[in-house]
Amino acid sequence: MQALTASLQLPVTREIAFRVVSDLSKLLRLSPFFTLKQFATTDTGLLHRGTSFTITLDHYATRCIETYQYSVAALEPNTAVSFAIETGPVKEIRFDIEPSESGVRLTQTLTLDAADDAVIAGTQNELELWMRSIGEYLKLAERGTLRKKIMLGFMDRVWLKLTLSERNIAIIMTKISALEIALLLVLVLAWRMFAQ
Repeated sequence: MQALTASLQLPVTREIAFRVVSDLSKLLRLSPFFTLKQFATTDTGLLHRGTSFTITLDHYATRCIETYQYSVAALEPNTAVSFAIETGPVKEIRFDIEPSESGVRLTQTLTLDAADDAVIAGTQNELELWMRSIGEYLKLAERGTLRKKIMLGFMDRVWLKLTLSERNIAIIMTKISALEIALLLVLVLAWRMFAQ
C-alpha cells in the first residue's frame, strides 16, 4: 500500500471545511478526472461511521464506467473524515483538518494499492489537481461577498451537475464568445477611427 498526500492552507473555518469534505457527492463532483454518474446510500440520516454508498463514476480519460462501494471508515467532526473503498486501486480517501494561522490546513490522503511508479506518479498528480479544485470551492463556500454567493450558487446548481465533457464544451464556447466580442470591439473602434 502506498499513501499519497496533498495539502492546502485555506482561509476558511474548520466547520466549513468539514461540511464540504464530509459531503462525498460534492467531493466526487469536484474531481477533474471523472464524472459522478450515480450516487446512492441506504442511510438517509446523518453521516456516521459505517454509512455506505454505491457510486458509479465515468472516468474521463479512459471512458470507463465503474461502480464502487464506499463506506465511512472514520468520522471526527470538524477534524477528519475517511471513506473506505471496497474495489479498485484506491482503498481509502481521508481528509484531515488542522487549524492554522490563516484558517485551516486541509490534507487529503489516498491509500493506493499499486506498486507501479507510473501509476503512483499519475495518481499523485490527479490528487493535487483534485485538491486545488476542492480548495477553490472552499474559498467560495466561506461566504462573504455577493460575488462569492452568486458563484457558489452557480457551482452548486449548474457547474457541478455537468459532465466533464459538458464543462469543457462550456469553457470552449465561453472563450469563443469572448474572442468574438473582442473582435467586434476592434472592428467598431477601427470603423470609428477611419470613418471620421
